[in-house]
Amino acid sequence: MKPLNLVLGIGIAGMLTVARASPAANTNNTKVTNTTNTASVANTANTTPVSVNNAVANSQGGSQTFTHEVGGITFEVPAGWKAEPDGEQLTVSSPDDSIGIVFWVPAEGDFDAATKALGEELGKQVKNLKIDGEPKEDTHNGMPHAAVTGSGQIEGQDILFSADLLQAKKPIIVLTFGSAENLKKHQADYMKLVNSIKKIG
Repeated sequence: MKPLNLVLGIGIAGMLTVARASPAANTNNTKVTNTTNTASVANTANTTPVSVNNAVANSQGGSQTFTHEVGGITFEVPAGWKAEPDGEQLTVSSPDDSIGIVFWVPAEGDFDAATKALGEELGKQVKNLKIDGEPKEDTHNGMPHAAVTGSGQIEGQDILFSADLLQAKKPIIVLTFGSAENLKKHQADYMKLVNSIKKIG
């Protein structure tokens, strides 16, 4: 996949696109931590409840494999990172809680409808939402993928975000947010997580 317009310290591109396109340029991550309250990020009336299971502990460096059953994906959470399943969502955060990644299934049942409604879905989570253009579409590990980037506020804190929509068993949104500095700081582990996202079956 080709990288979107990423400039460190200024903005972030679609996390899946950047992570797979050029390791030197990747600076994306998502979740809420000490700077924001992650518990409220993806809890909206229009999300579909999900069942998230901690599938197995991976022996390589203590990373863990997580399965988002309703969305139909599996991925590796790096050693030291935290994963918090909460019914409708799964929130993953860096060890210092400076970046967060939230996974949830949107109300729209198919990829095209979910892509068109991506801005609306984000508006439920991010205040003063500013999106950088139209969604860019490609694939990630064989799954249809659409991504948008932008900025806004969560719980009064200024954030940069990337929102990635994947079509696995169902459409699933992966919202990554944090500061450019912290996204860069955790770049290597973040890339491992992103590259590990695969469709179940």
